Amino acid sequence: MNLPIKLRSAGALAGFALILSTSGIAEAANFAGSWAVAGTMRNGATTAPVCVFRQVGNKVAGTCKGPSGIGSAAGVVSGSAIVWRWNRIATARIQVNGIVIYKGVWGAAGLRGTWTDSASPGYVGTFSARKVR
Repeated sequence: MNLPIKLRSAGALAGFALILSTSGIAEAANFAGSWAVAGTMRNGATTAPVCVFRQVGNKVAGTCKGPSGIGSAAGVVSGSAIVWRWNRIATARIQVNGIVIYKGVWGAAGLRGTWTDSASPGYVGTFSARKVR
């Protein structure tokens, strides 16, 4: 093997290593703490729980408590994105038990995204959340 081929091979390997190191899975954002969520749907449904998360790696778990529901929550973080599921148990007659799913991205404007509620099939709402602790 001559020297130019060795240098090209070494350069290619170094470039490949650099690509691997920069294109790997992004470090998960830290969503641990309390989040005040506020959202609406076109059908008039609203969501306003405070969700308290613990985070280990890319997994979050905790609880959400809203004006008329409470329950466990769990989800997954990927970079600055989060998806979590709230198993809502109604605490008021105006609410029903259900599953609420939030999908959001944490950016310069805070945490924003979409949500669905098993009590409003076929509708998708928008939400924002702010970290309160």
